[in-house]
Amino acid sequence: MSAAAAAAPQIDNSTPIPDARVLLNFGGSGLDWVYAGPIAPEEFGQFNIAPASYRAAEGWRAATAAEWAAHPDWDDFIVAGNPCNIAGPQNSYFNPACYLSAVEYWSDTFNHVDMGDFAMGNVTDGVNNASPGNVYETIYVRNGRNAVPLPGTLALVGLGLIGAGALRRKA
Repeated sequence: MSAAAAAAPQIDNSTPIPDARVLLNFGGSGLDWVYAGPIAPEEFGQFNIAPASYRAAEGWRAATAAEWAAHPDWDDFIVAGNPCNIAGPQNSYFNPACYLSAVEYWSDTFNHVDMGDFAMGNVTDGVNNASPGNVYETIYVRNGRNAVPLPGTLALVGLGLIGAGALRRKA
C-alpha cells in the first residue's frame, strides 16, 4: 500500500516568489521579509503553511533573535501608496492589490491575510514567538539580494583595486 501524497502549496517551490510580493530591504536592513500565511507553519497539517525550509533555495529562513526583534509590523506589508485606503488591521481580509502577500507560495489551503492577528502580536516564523495552537500569522526572512552595501564597503573595494593596479604596474 502506498500512502497518499501530501498536497503542495498552490504555487510550488520551483516558481520563485516575485519581488513584487516581498517586503524588500526592510528599513535599509538588507533583509527581505515575506508574509507567508494566516496561521503558524504546519499548524493544522503539512503545507497549510509550509516551513521556511520549503523555499530555502530562495534563501527564506527563520529569523535570528536580533532580526526578529526588528521584524516588520503588519502595516509594513501594505502595498506602497495604500491603494485600498487601509486604516487599521482587518481579520480575514485579503486582496493582493492591498498587501505584500505570498500565501499561495506557502499554502495549499489558505489565500487570505489576517492582519488583525498580526497587529495583536500573533506572528511567528515557526521559531520566534512560537505558540502552537494560537493561529499566529507567519512571516519569513532572507538576506536581501537588493541590499545596499554597508558604508565604506565600496571604498574598501576601490582601495583594493587601486592597490592591485599599483602592484601590477610595479611588476
